[in-house]
Amino acid sequence: MRSTIFSLVLLVTLMWSFGYMRPAWGYNQATRLDVLHAVFTEGTIAIDSFHENTGDKIEWNGHYYSEKAPGVVVIAAPAFATIYAILGALSIDINGDLGWKISEWFTTVFSVGLLAAVSALFLFALLKKYTHSYAAFVSTVALYTGSLVFTYAGMLFSHTVTVSLLIIALWAIDSSVGLISQGNHSRRHSLLAGLCLGLAIACEYTSTLSAGAILLFVLLKNRRMSVYLLAGSIAPLLLIPFNNFLISGAVLSLPYEHVTDFPGMKKGFFGIQLQPNIAVMWQLLGSQYRGLFFWSPFLLLCIPGYKYMWHKSKAAVALFGIAPVLSVVIISSYSYWHGGWALGPRHLAAAIPFLILPAAFGCQKFPRTGFVLGFLSIALTSIGTVLQPLAPEGNLHPLTHLYVPMLLKGEVRENLSSLLGLHSVMSLVVLYVVFFLLLSLTWKFIDTKTIKS
Repeated sequence: MRSTIFSLVLLVTLMWSFGYMRPAWGYNQATRLDVLHAVFTEGTIAIDSFHENTGDKIEWNGHYYSEKAPGVVVIAAPAFATIYAILGALSIDINGDLGWKISEWFTTVFSVGLLAAVSALFLFALLKKYTHSYAAFVSTVALYTGSLVFTYAGMLFSHTVTVSLLIIALWAIDSSVGLISQGNHSRRHSLLAGLCLGLAIACEYTSTLSAGAILLFVLLKNRRMSVYLLAGSIAPLLLIPFNNFLISGAVLSLPYEHVTDFPGMKKGFFGIQLQPNIAVMWQLLGSQYRGLFFWSPFLLLCIPGYKYMWHKSKAAVALFGIAPVLSVVIISSYSYWHGGWALGPRHLAAAIPFLILPAAFGCQKFPRTGFVLGFLSIALTSIGTVLQPLAPEGNLHPLTHLYVPMLLKGEVRENLSSLLGLHSVMSLVVLYVVFFLLLSLTWKFIDTKTIKS
């Protein structure tokens, strides 16, 4: 009963955090919403009636289509269908300004946000198996409210979805073949892992590297379980050729092949030229511009964590170490490594699940440091997220040149409190006060028997 209450309160805490701010507007979100509106109101995936609000599109045979992988739209469809029915019953045009605003907010919270919150429960269970409850709790909260997972949980992007699916897959793999300890060779968990990995690829093509690393890990540990993993991935992976066929009639022709507004995509393999750039790697990891460890310093605890893991399982270190390194190398070769208007290195999202278990071990080794770095991560990332999660591409110092000035001027985007007349910084006070109250309540229901000093 205690663990059930803990899970429910943690779920509410994260849903409050993810859904408080109105989703920021941009091409990435718009193109997916365009598809949802087109499918439900016009019965087509062509976005001809809505395409002017996004540049993330292609033109094919006189029609406009989203260039994005289809997975996020599929995941968001149930939430959109729900709000579509509700607005219809209230005689509110879903394609009108009010209908669009409500449907975007609702759909984002109850698709990307809900999946992220649920995956946090899987992560906590995984971390708690290998660390004490304090480290598991701090690590989970730090990841979901102090990293780009939080930033993109409030928008219809693919990145938080990808992280969430990979985390659930890692939990399932641990139950199947074991990440560090031995698994129970569960076919059901292998199928679930395959489903999540296939869906992650269908949401974000760059997650193929992470999914491939997990598959190789399972293959080397238990070939039979790898077969079930592959079987589970088939259905979601078929979304990709099906989407291709609906657009161009060719199952192997990705929409990215026909992009015209982003010439860098024509270089190499869809913009990836396999020319690693050390300077870009620094920008991706340490800089104020897009640095993963700048915005989420808690993840630095993965460094001592890897040392601890090395004594437990060298195979696990290989999986959790090589996958992120390869991701950094490949993304540093990508024409649009910076992610355009963004907060943090969003193209490294698929690497983050491989850092959090080592970071949890580091937090267990250095609990006070873990608390401080976790709090700092939440402060940095959340301030950027609530003020402007899509920092301009050309602003190389978003913290000092964008967020601090915005905070001093009281420039806060629309949120739940502002709808009730509470504006400026005061609306953020409500967000943080409720968040920390819920967080303290969550802690009260944690299994304290496993906490070690």
